[in-house]
Amino acid sequence: MDKSNIVNVQLQEYQPVSSVERVDRGGWVAFGVNNLFPQYLRELSESSPVHGSLCISIGDMIAGKGITTNVGQERVDGLDVYGQYYAASHDFKKYGGYFVEVIYSNDRKSIAKLRHLPFEECRIAVEGEDEDVIGIYHSEDWANTRKKKNRPTFIPKFNPSMATEEPSQVLWKFAYTSGQIYPNPDYWSAVNYIELERQIGMYHVNNIMNGLFPSFIISFFNGQIPPDQQWDMKRDWEKLLTGARNAGKFLMTFNERETPKPDITSFPLSDADKQYQFLSEESTNKVMIAHRITTPLIFGIRTQTGFGSNKDEMAIGLEIFNNQVIEPAQRLILDGFNEILGFELPNIELTIVPNTPLTTEQAVDVATGAPADVAATALNGAQITSLVDIAMQAAAGAIPVTSAKAIVSAAFPTLGAEQVDAIFNSIVPGSLNPTEVIQSREKKKSFPELTNEEGSAVAEELIALGEDWNEDMILIDTYEVDYETDDAENHELDMITLHELASTGTANPAFPSEQDETIKGKLFMTRYVYRGVLSDNTREFCRKMLAADKLYRKEDIVAMENKAVNKGWGPKGASIYDVWLYKGGGHCNHFWQKAVFMSAKGGNINPRGKDAQSIAVKKAESMGYKVRNEALVAKLPTDMDYHGFLPTNPVWGANGSAYK
Repeated sequence: MDKSNIVNVQLQEYQPVSSVERVDRGGWVAFGVNNLFPQYLRELSESSPVHGSLCISIGDMIAGKGITTNVGQERVDGLDVYGQYYAASHDFKKYGGYFVEVIYSNDRKSIAKLRHLPFEECRIAVEGEDEDVIGIYHSEDWANTRKKKNRPTFIPKFNPSMATEEPSQVLWKFAYTSGQIYPNPDYWSAVNYIELERQIGMYHVNNIMNGLFPSFIISFFNGQIPPDQQWDMKRDWEKLLTGARNAGKFLMTFNERETPKPDITSFPLSDADKQYQFLSEESTNKVMIAHRITTPLIFGIRTQTGFGSNKDEMAIGLEIFNNQVIEPAQRLILDGFNEILGFELPNIELTIVPNTPLTTEQAVDVATGAPADVAATALNGAQITSLVDIAMQAAAGAIPVTSAKAIVSAAFPTLGAEQVDAIFNSIVPGSLNPTEVIQSREKKKSFPELTNEEGSAVAEELIALGEDWNEDMILIDTYEVDYETDDAENHELDMITLHELASTGTANPAFPSEQDETIKGKLFMTRYVYRGVLSDNTREFCRKMLAADKLYRKEDIVAMENKAVNKGWGPKGASIYDVWLYKGGGHCNHFWQKAVFMSAKGGNINPRGKDAQSIAVKKAESMGYKVRNEALVAKLPTDMDYHGFLPTNPVWGANGSAYK
């Protein structure tokens, strides 16, 4: 009979935390085991260094540096919208959603206060057999709701039409998660690795505190003992030895001199340092993948791989990360705040001031490489005219060549020193007659002045090319145009526009835009609207454009480049101006707003349905539809260099009198 007996000691087994949902008899939908799943997510972010720092950094990028708006900036600041948006951004990153309480004024005609509610303190409220969502229940501590201060309080969902009956309401937005009421955060697929990173940290700390005591085998020499006693001993030893918190514990046994005692044989873990290094690196990599980190350098983590240089990797990675992670999150969060503020400020559109490790200009310069360097230095027609004029003055001896170089370098910062030298090296001072140069300049200035009637006529010509808002066109996005479109797109568009004008004599609004796309049988249309504030001194051109409220193709706007807009605002005091880039002219406070539509017919959507817009948006995002435009278009001229004037403008240009 074999006197030996081996008992398998089952070490601790990891059980993933579940995000199960169930309706509680209290009227809320419980989230996770014991209704504490959000608290578990918060615990992960507070105990995992990589995951926690990513949640903070990405949350800050989503939050940006501030909020601007097309209307009611003072009101937005007075309600501390950015403070609530900042907290909502971090909740959205950590939990996949956010809650904002709306408290109405006593007369229920305005909003008295906005208050961010921490995600972990809110649970969705339902009623009836169909479990219709009616609001939320709020508690500061769902683990201890028996205390009076923690008893869940009901708050109805946001509905301004019920403001009189419900002085406090709550709005929430969640990232889409199939088959669930509550969202899962975007990093959910890596929760096991986040837990691994946390356990590795606890294990090492406990091991260090206990002198790095090794693992071991325990043998008992008490002969055969009953199985139930063996299992009791097994459980006792498991409690002593298993889990990250028991790393490196030592044992003491008390025995008579001749009494059999347990034999403890330690055995070192082979290549333990390499195994722990592998686990640490593997968990870090998987966590970053789940967070959709395009390059660790964005967050200050260096790696041995990259795009050739750290700067290149940061720029390219940042552009991709912004497009795939930051901007979609910002749009979803802003949708909620726009909906709330629309109660007081109809048609309000909030915009986030970016907060990124690199400026957009730095990212574009590096990410696009050599071809973009050429495009960046390309000058438009007005700039070339100004440059030629400076060169002619140098050739006539009106200004020294060295001064001409300095002026060009200051006025055209995109031109490098070698390019400026190449322009002026062949110029011989005195080779041109100064009188001819002066006459040429006077000729360029002799454009007819633009009266209010003429400005009105120009506006009406552009308005005639516009389209009315069509019921079949479901608006899926509207925002100031993207700052990152490269010059190549505009060059191609200019060529298309010139061809159309030469062949038809005018742009045709009935034609589809070059920026329209048909994806999987669904038509997406991109149009532009002239936006801004109407004031007493608004120019006639801008006044007409704002009143028309038309939709325009980009081609039609660009085609107006050769039309007179506002007297004296063009190159050399001309009345010719680029409406696409500079709107109404210097000091103009208006801008082009992009509006993206989906055709209801092609998308099989009922345009009159209450969820038509949300359905269209989801379909558009699922197909990756995105349009971009160049940097200057979305800027107010007052926010541009030289207040929207050309660098050579005598008053507001690079060396203008306004700065002296």
